[in-house]
Amino acid sequence: MIFENPEVLYFLFLLLIPLLVHLFQLRKYKTTKFSNVALLERIKLQSRKSSTIKKWLILSTRLLGLVFLVLAFAKPFIPSTETALKDNEIVIYLDNSFSMELQGERMTLLEEAKQNLWNQLGKEQRFSLFTNDKSWKNVTKSSIKADFFSIDFAPVQLSFENIVLQAESLFQKPESNHSLFMISDALNFEDGVRLKSPGNLELFLILEQAFSLENFSIDSAKLRTSNSTKIIQAEIRSNAQTGQDITVSLYDNNELIAKTKAIFEESLSAQVDFNLSTRDFKNGKLEIESDVMSYDNVLFFSLNKEKRIKVLALNGQSSAYKSFLPSIYQTDLFDFDEYSINSFDYSKISEASLVILNELENINPILISRLRDFQNNGGTLVIIPHVSTTPGYFKQLEGLPNIYENSTTTSREVTGINFEHPLFENVFSEKIQNFDYPSSSLVLDIHPSFTPILKFSNGQAFLAEKNQVYSFASPLNTDISNFINSPLIVPVFYNIALQSSPSPQLYSIIGQKNLIKVKANLGKDEVLKLKNENQQVIPQQTRIGNSIQINTQYQPKSPGHYQLSQDDSVLMNLSFNHDRNESQLNPLDLSSLETKSFSSIPEAFNSFTEERKILELWVWMLIFAFGFFLVELLILRFLK
Repeated sequence: MIFENPEVLYFLFLLLIPLLVHLFQLRKYKTTKFSNVALLERIKLQSRKSSTIKKWLILSTRLLGLVFLVLAFAKPFIPSTETALKDNEIVIYLDNSFSMELQGERMTLLEEAKQNLWNQLGKEQRFSLFTNDKSWKNVTKSSIKADFFSIDFAPVQLSFENIVLQAESLFQKPESNHSLFMISDALNFEDGVRLKSPGNLELFLILEQAFSLENFSIDSAKLRTSNSTKIIQAEIRSNAQTGQDITVSLYDNNELIAKTKAIFEESLSAQVDFNLSTRDFKNGKLEIESDVMSYDNVLFFSLNKEKRIKVLALNGQSSAYKSFLPSIYQTDLFDFDEYSINSFDYSKISEASLVILNELENINPILISRLRDFQNNGGTLVIIPHVSTTPGYFKQLEGLPNIYENSTTTSREVTGINFEHPLFENVFSEKIQNFDYPSSSLVLDIHPSFTPILKFSNGQAFLAEKNQVYSFASPLNTDISNFINSPLIVPVFYNIALQSSPSPQLYSIIGQKNLIKVKANLGKDEVLKLKNENQQVIPQQTRIGNSIQINTQYQPKSPGHYQLSQDDSVLMNLSFNHDRNESQLNPLDLSSLETKSFSSIPEAFNSFTEERKILELWVWMLIFAFGFFLVELLILRFLK
């Protein structure tokens, strides 16, 4: 038992006053015997004994009444736990990720959580609240009401570690009890997470259960082109095996163009195709029927007019020499030209996206200077060495060491492929180990700072890249190497050219790094902007020569179609969509929980209240005090 006002107990010394008064009131009787009054003596003796008992009873009840009255003013109580004696700080995490749009008993999980939480919070109770994208520190219901009921779904999902870190930043008193109420559907948490209360933080995990986890989503889309045909392929996913067919619609802006059915056939995914060849699409949209989660029912995409990639080849041989390159680049996608170095106009270099130095025997200073300007403007360079190339041949190129080191005439086979390099993305369906190995009888060692793409059997690079400079370790003429007869020759040179001037993707994922390069002549304080009907944002951008590279990782934050604009001039159309991770709906393994978990918000708050309940005894002390005073009055009134 603990006293809220222990100093009041000093008043117990006042109990000595009625005790002393009582003792002074006790008189000593003197006995006188008379022979003829024996009966009266017996009566007096009985009355004297009764009077003494009555006075002791009065003293006892009076003292006990005073004792309990003093204890009542000292306010005794018994805490249910040790934590009940400390101040309590409450921080609440309310999960507002897209998966909280799933249906609960009556409405979405987020709306149900907001209603139940609001009903549990006291009118003047102070607390801190945060979601995946907002936070409020040390507030009350009245100060947060408008913001609270406007909490909407957010495209991000905080990890458990970040939830704990943000909660700890909202606590104000280190010595108080820290309680974190974590309200979530526990879907799509990172793999292997172990939820447990860290340090002095008491965690109350409240699991919001969805009525059903069945959901359909447009997972992804890609463009397939062949000759003049363009087909967009969309993957539709379901979270559970179903025999239900889903209608998928294709829009050009807001105009409905076509519909088709996604047939799952007891699979978790289905593919649908739309032919785009008959229409000049700029801003397209794929949409499925509305279901429990709305954010993944629409996928925006953009198609820009493809500009031909300018490829320039400089041959070291005479003008009569015909290289292997035209057979690769003579398509509508490329604007290919090749020249003999002896009859070449160096000003043409600035117009190209890719320059190929094909076995140049001599490199003059003018060419080096033009190539350095070309590099500074973001151009891509391919170097195929000559048989007479020496280690210091290209050392004057911008930002590069000596490309080549030693040379050897030992014959070597090309046996290794770096499948992770972007050059081979989507080239191989599997990592092949055995193929028709090309070989070379003359090899120059490429500087180790270059990233190997193709490797000889001894691990040295045959083709390597650094700072958009691709270097071969051997001449490619048939007298030295048979690489041009290898099936690798086409994807290598084709993809180098494609990556020298990458076209914008069908769409970008909001929040992920995505670099887009566009040619634009901007003034000193001029910037490119992303615009649509609802907003205008400025993406992160870097000037690279006469091109601008934008990074859309931080802007925009809303899905839809956008125009990349310079003043009133539209440079290209771009589309953005939210990541589909929240559509996976992977439930948390409850066996890994090492903390208190509850199925409802009222249950969690009741547990919190019970652990901090204090049994107050002052009312009982007051009742006992008045009870003993009442007994005293009854003794005085009725006990003769």
